[in-house]
Amino acid sequence: MPARSWIPLLLAVVVAAVCVRLGLWQLDRLEQRKARNATIEAGFRAPPIAAESAASGTGTGRFQRVRASGRWNYERETVVIGRTRSGSPGVHIVTPMTLDGGSEILVNRGWVYSPDARSVDLTAWREGERGDVLGYVDELPPSVRGEQPATYVVALADSTPAAAGAADRPARLSPPPFGDRGPHLNYAVQWFSFAAIALIGTPLVVRRQRRRRE
Repeated sequence: MPARSWIPLLLAVVVAAVCVRLGLWQLDRLEQRKARNATIEAGFRAPPIAAESAASGTGTGRFQRVRASGRWNYERETVVIGRTRSGSPGVHIVTPMTLDGGSEILVNRGWVYSPDARSVDLTAWREGERGDVLGYVDELPPSVRGEQPATYVVALADSTPAAAGAADRPARLSPPPFGDRGPHLNYAVQWFSFAAIALIGTPLVVRRQRRRRE
C-alpha cells in the first residue's frame, strides 16, 4: 500500500481515539450525575432535622432537609448574583438567621427580580423579625462565601406562609431535581459513533480511491 494511503488511516485512528476518550468522559459524568441524584434523593427522603446541626457542621450532609426558626439579621444579608427565573434576571437573597438555640446560619430566602441581575433594594424584601423555614443544606456559592461557613440552608417552596400583612417575600426555590440523568449517555453514544465511522469509513474511502487510481 502506498505511503500516502497510510496517512488518512493514521489520522482516522487518532480521531477515533479522541472520540472514544470523549465518550468515556461522558460516561464518567453520567456516573457522577447518578451519584449526585442518589445523594439528593437520600437527603430528601430523610425526615427534616433541626438547623442547629447544620450550623455546627455536624450531623448533616448536603441536601439534608432541615427546619430553621429564629431571628433574621437583615443588616448582614447579601445576594447571589446572576440568577434567573423563568427567563427573567434576578438575584438570590442570603440572610443570616440567629437560631432559637443561639447559633447562626445563612439562609437563601429565594429569588427576586433584578434588571441587571446584580443589585436590588434589600429593604423591600424583609419578611419580619422572625422566620420559620423548611429547607435543605447546600454549599454556599463561592461568590458570597468570603469568611462565611461553606454550608447554608436553601428555603423551599413549602416553607411556612408569609404572615398576614407582610411585604412580598422572595420566591422560594424548588428542590433540586434528581430524576434527570442529563444528556451524557446520548453524548457518549454520539462520540462512540464518530469513532466507529472514522475506523470503518476511512478504510473504505481509501480502498475506493485506490481502485479508481488502478
